[in-house]
Amino acid sequence: MSVRDEMTFNGKHSYKDFNVWLQEKKIQPPAKVKIKKTIPFMNGTYDFSTVGSDGDQVYGERKIQVKIGLPTKSKEELYIVYQLLLEWLEDTGRQELMFDNIPGFYFIAEVEEAPEFEETIRMGNLTINFIAQPFKVSTSYMGDDIWDTFCFLTDYTQYTNEFTINGSTTVTMYNNGRPITPTINCSSAMTLTCNGNTYNLNAGDNKVWGLKLQNGRNDLVFNGNGIAKIIFRWEVL
Repeated sequence: MSVRDEMTFNGKHSYKDFNVWLQEKKIQPPAKVKIKKTIPFMNGTYDFSTVGSDGDQVYGERKIQVKIGLPTKSKEELYIVYQLLLEWLEDTGRQELMFDNIPGFYFIAEVEEAPEFEETIRMGNLTINFIAQPFKVSTSYMGDDIWDTFCFLTDYTQYTNEFTINGSTTVTMYNNGRPITPTINCSSAMTLTCNGNTYNLNAGDNKVWGLKLQNGRNDLVFNGNGIAKIIFRWEVL
């Protein structure tokens, strides 16, 4: 059974909360951010786009356009619903934007420009342009045992993100998406070695600059005693 395509934004659902219909959506991919330089007498250019990002390709924002139908029964009702929609969409900053037909992920988006309203007899159409961050973000944390949205083409089976550390302990963590810096929560001070670099971890949450989990398998060597949790949501194009 197919899912009707509606959207959730700013904590409210288009159909369940406003009784309006999502007629169409256009999700544009983000463009690469390129930094190119040329010098006199040179053929082509030098590309410095990934120098400051430790080799990772950087992307710009993406545009998501949606068209909503307002199936009202009178002019009065039409303009009341129109007002409620504008308050829902415009009177906020960046929020989670989810579509029913893209389960398991959300965009971080904002309506920056005025929506376009079209009136047709007693009904109306509203065209909205969202400006979103480049990556879709998983609604689950890696290690959550969630089967409803599991994708056999892209996902890894990882049943936990909590590990018991006893002396030198190697932990294997999988990342379904793009390189990402996780939050590492430790019950006590520890050290962590990854890709030849060693980091000191304090008790509590640690966001370690320079540490990135690559797509696929990551082997992390902890030294210490206690519990370590590796916390992140994976991100994809």
